[in-house]
Amino acid sequence: MVLRAIILAGGLGTRLSEETNVRPKPLVEIGGKPILWHIMNLYANGGVNEFIPASGHTGEAIKEYFLGFHALNDIAVDLCNGTSTVHDSWQFDWKVISSGNCKQSACTERYLLK
Repeated sequence: MVLRAIILAGGLGTRLSEETNVRPKPLVEIGGKPILWHIMNLYANGGVNEFIPASGHTGEAIKEYFLGFHALNDIAVDLCNGTSTVHDSWQFDWKVISSGNCKQSACTERYLLK
C-alpha cells in the first residue's frame, strides 16, 4: 500500500540564518541528517513511503540532495574501470517526488491522484 505525504519545506529560515546562509532550511542538519530527513523518517514510521516536499525556492537543492542520497553511503570506486559499488547502510523504502515549487500544483496533484 502506498501512503503519500506532502511536506511543507519552504520558507526562508531567517531564524536559522547562521545555517541557512549556507544551505536551505529543510537541509539544515541535526545529528548529521537534514531536518527534512528526520520529518520523513517520522512519517515513514507511521507507514508513509512516498513524499512530496513542497519546497518553493529551495526545490533544486532538495532535489540534488536526494539525487545524491546513495553517494552519502559508503562506496567503493574502482579507479581502473570507473565502476562504483554502494554499500547500503541506509536502506529505505521511500520515494521522493520532486514537483518543483508550490506554484506547480498540477504536478503535485497528478502524484496525489495516483
